[in-house]
Amino acid sequence: MIVVLSIIAIVGSIKSFTVLGGDQSLFVVIAQMFDAGKILYKDLFDFKQPGIFIFYFFAGKTLGWSDISIHYFELGYWLIFSLVLYFSIKQYSLFYKNELSSSLFPLFVIGVYYCNATAFQLTQLEALINVPLYLIVWLLDRAYKDENNLLITYFLIGLLMSIVVLCKLIYSPIIFAFMLIHFIFCLKNKGLKYILVKQLPPIIIGFAIPITIFLNYIFTHHIENLVTDIFFKIPTQVIGLGDQVHPERLWSSIKWFGKLMIIYLILAAIGVFLISKKESHFFSMIIAWVIIGFSVIVMQKTSWWSYHFQLLYVPIALFSVLALDYLIYHLLVYVGLNNSFKRIPIILIILILVTHNQFISLQTSLYSENYSRLLGFDYAKNHALSVLNILKEEDTIYVCGNPRKYLITSRLPELSTNGWILEYQLDYQWENFYQEFRNKPPTYLFISKEYENLIPTKQPKLWDFITTEYNQFSLEETGIWYKNSKN
Repeated sequence: MIVVLSIIAIVGSIKSFTVLGGDQSLFVVIAQMFDAGKILYKDLFDFKQPGIFIFYFFAGKTLGWSDISIHYFELGYWLIFSLVLYFSIKQYSLFYKNELSSSLFPLFVIGVYYCNATAFQLTQLEALINVPLYLIVWLLDRAYKDENNLLITYFLIGLLMSIVVLCKLIYSPIIFAFMLIHFIFCLKNKGLKYILVKQLPPIIIGFAIPITIFLNYIFTHHIENLVTDIFFKIPTQVIGLGDQVHPERLWSSIKWFGKLMIIYLILAAIGVFLISKKESHFFSMIIAWVIIGFSVIVMQKTSWWSYHFQLLYVPIALFSVLALDYLIYHLLVYVGLNNSFKRIPIILIILILVTHNQFISLQTSLYSENYSRLLGFDYAKNHALSVLNILKEEDTIYVCGNPRKYLITSRLPELSTNGWILEYQLDYQWENFYQEFRNKPPTYLFISKEYENLIPTKQPKLWDFITTEYNQFSLEETGIWYKNSKN
């Protein structure tokens, strides 16, 4: 396990020098605005639940707001989770080679994640959410088998459930499946009264605390209607945007994940048949994680980004380790090697073959300036230099495109419309954008190439205002900077 932690720490440290992607830059911007006293959602709109912004807020307040600081905070998060995975799985009698395979579990989750992830997949919610989801499964299984500290255990489960909901509401079916499986097992063995008296009250209390804190924030700042729209109304309307459904993107994401994870997926398919009947409660929830998780990914038909598949790392890793442990044990028995020193080369060769794709992926990312900051490269900096060199303290900017330009120029957006997700704007939001922009026009405006045709199509009045009041200032590779003609 010390070796595994060392590998994760080294690979994670290397990847921590990666530039933040567009989504991650937006999370930093929103977290900085929250830190500056701005109101969540009202001062900068976004579809996501607050959990990811809170994660970035704590990262920024703890280690700083730089790319490396955010990634190092994430690395600490994963190292702690590595220990949780290791010690929790050791409690089960699942493996022939228990010490080795228990150590491989965190390596196959976190080490694989780090090797696979590029700048645009690091520190995404879909990977981070593996932690509370696994903790819910593990604690539910503990509560099912051991009645010691039941109140605390179920309280923590409720707390973790609310964290998942506040991170991404669409993941509610996953935790609902966990609870349904757990209650069916308990109903069969312990009765309905046990569920009503010993389980539900602490779960409800634990679930209610974070939700109550968030509701208090909502009502204090009078954004209840806005949050209701964000959580329930707008997502259903966005899913109905036919022009944003791209099956080729889903296929591309599946190919990305499948190519990198092919060996683990094959092993996981074998591992499913090696499930211990004694652990049917635990593995029923893990299987539900895979089935419901994949269904949830497919449901998000206006997204289908590759990083969504990071949601499945823990269950795939667990089944992979089960299969690999079985194969290694029976191979060593077959060749008749009893000497532990002679076994080491064979085990190492097998592990090298299993992790080959990840090693190649890591090696590629180190030599790619698109993703690496080791040589001082920043994919967005050059596209902001023309404005950065002449910005005055009183000048404001607005970016229709990658929000990383806000971080580079040390500016926060003055408008509440989110320029990073304009393609998902509904008609009434485009009208609000026009009114807001006209009432508070920024000094400098950046429009990325992908939005040059979208804006005049969706909101001609806004485009007319821009072309009338703004002059082209600088032509960049990814778009155009405009300057307000009145400044």
